[in-house]
Amino acid sequence: MITTVIFDLDGLLSDTEPLHCLAYQETLKAEGAILTDSDYIEHWVRAGKGIAEWLAHHGLELDPLPLRARKSKRYLELLASSLRPMDGVFEILERLYGNKTLVLASSSYRDAVDGVVDGLKIAHYFKVIVSGLDVERVKPAPDIFLTAARKVGASPAECVVIEDAEKGVLAAHHAGMRSIAVPNAHTRNHDFSRATRICSSLHEITLELLESIDT
Repeated sequence: MITTVIFDLDGLLSDTEPLHCLAYQETLKAEGAILTDSDYIEHWVRAGKGIAEWLAHHGLELDPLPLRARKSKRYLELLASSLRPMDGVFEILERLYGNKTLVLASSSYRDAVDGVVDGLKIAHYFKVIVSGLDVERVKPAPDIFLTAARKVGASPAECVVIEDAEKGVLAAHHAGMRSIAVPNAHTRNHDFSRATRICSSLHEITLELLESIDT
């Protein structure tokens, strides 16, 4: 029986991947480096890699820690002016809240997660929030979902993960959990063959759908 629904954040509940991208583009441009939109989508969103790997891949001898700190500052500024929820966010949270245990599990750093959750005023829906800083390995490794399940006392078989990206679906698969993929404009070409279901929007995810997965 599915007791626990684990949500991703960026690209699923919040339209924030473009803001992450822009914050990194501005930060790297100040150092003379160019990050394209497609490079960000492939490196961060699909593969789940970070700034240190990107710098190494491009042969740039820059310290990733101060770059990440400057990116974070700029990202939080962008959130204050440009944060938008994805379509159907509040409806799905209201539908499932009280019927399932809701958990948020994002590979982003906690400051970025809190900025979105606080901005959308959705913290009260989630029993537990797990960020990328809470685990050794981020998606596509299963650590973040296994940690989320453990924190609420659920087994992998009792969990379903809702994700927008390939790396998240793979992480759910590696964790032994079922998953529902909800692709967005940036992830429609991802490989979702490991997903249990694919939905076109959050509006399609109902208690009845979860029950059908459970059978």
